[in-house]
Amino acid sequence: MKFSKIIEGYDHLWAVKNDNEDFDELTILFRKWNNGEYLFDFFMEHFDDLKDYFHIERLDEAVSDTFEDAEALQELVLDFPYTEHLDNLFKPLGSSDSRLRELSREKARNWNRSRHASWLRIYAIRLEPNVYIVTGGAIKLTRTMQEREHTALELKKLDSCKNFLKANGVFDCDSFVELTNE
Repeated sequence: MKFSKIIEGYDHLWAVKNDNEDFDELTILFRKWNNGEYLFDFFMEHFDDLKDYFHIERLDEAVSDTFEDAEALQELVLDFPYTEHLDNLFKPLGSSDSRLRELSREKARNWNRSRHASWLRIYAIRLEPNVYIVTGGAIKLTRTMQEREHTALELKKLDSCKNFLKANGVFDCDSFVELTNE
């Protein structure tokens, strides 16, 4: 498993970089969420979820909302001073993750979205306060991640990264940076 530093000069935000991909997971997410054709196809495939959970029946509205939300989320994750306060953005994925914060599975979204809750999620492993490794993300239109294949895959990616870090002796930012420099 390889990792990319998201902002040069800062060790607080990283993303998984797969060998078969040109970009890291965070870059891939924002490219998808800003691609109208991808979004239209996604919402067509998941139209029933969009209707049932968010009561949205127009695909153009879903695409437009996603563009707007992706821009806001990108600013929250990447722009200063926000990036100095990632702990305010990322929250534990579940109750088991809230008990142990190091190497916990976390989610980020635009928590202050108007009109309807954000369906965009960024998933990451928290190494220590304000230090995260993005493993992926999804458009989550259901109550639980297990309900759909694309979100269940994100759970597997989170667990795979966590297990890789544990197996390689990573428990904080220093041990992670040491691993990336090997």
